[in-house]
Amino acid sequence: MSTLPKVSVVTVNFNMAGEIAGTLDSVLGQDYPNLEAVVIDGGSTDGSRDIIAGYGPRLGHWVSERDRNLYDGMNKGVAAATGEWVLFMNAGDRFAGADVLSRIFAVPHDGADILYGHHTRLYVEQGIERAVPAEAPQVLPLRMFCSHQAMLMRRQLLVQRPFVLDLLIADYDAILAAYVSGKRFEAVDCVVAVTAQGGRSDTARFRALRERRMLVRRSGLMTPAVWLYYARLYVRTVLALALKKILPKNLVSAILRHRPIKGMG
Repeated sequence: MSTLPKVSVVTVNFNMAGEIAGTLDSVLGQDYPNLEAVVIDGGSTDGSRDIIAGYGPRLGHWVSERDRNLYDGMNKGVAAATGEWVLFMNAGDRFAGADVLSRIFAVPHDGADILYGHHTRLYVEQGIERAVPAEAPQVLPLRMFCSHQAMLMRRQLLVQRPFVLDLLIADYDAILAAYVSGKRFEAVDCVVAVTAQGGRSDTARFRALRERRMLVRRSGLMTPAVWLYYARLYVRTVLALALKKILPKNLVSAILRHRPIKGMG
């Protein structure tokens, strides 16, 4: 244990009483010996606080208080964490297995600032699971290259540059900034997390696309080819949303089950 880096798994929750126990069971069920679980609850009113309190003795830190939004809670989690590495596994998400962290840190990663792996995406309404392989970070001007829940960042990076609270996709902003500044990314050939489709950027797709395009332009990575990619993506998103409303549910499920997936889209 003394040779293994400490990993802080931060879980942010707000009114997810039906999911928080499953997430914490997954986190605390890791067989990795140098782990701390940090839970930041945003002042839930659905009984989440009592559920979290039941795990209290096994948690490195937990609090239940009002915050501004998800990223405010994530920043609080980073501030409370004491690990060298931080992974965000928010309520409703879970690890792909009990040995995920042990597999990742079976070898040293001294030269890396960010570790990333694959994830499984759940389409809960349709009962579909899809394996989503991580891509190389070079695709970041176009899309997120892996799920945030399948990524570990050195805590110092998150302390130096907290998440921006007024962005819908502040996680993308943080990763893009790390990429532009030359931080070292290292892939791990491991399915890290299982996540459910329907996050903030899924339910506000056009705002997420506008922010992503703005961040790419601000980072100096907007080229004619990238601009054209976003123009096509806007059109494709409009069509996809329209078709989803008129197509039979079984046909939508078939499309979700078989369509090609690249990173986070």
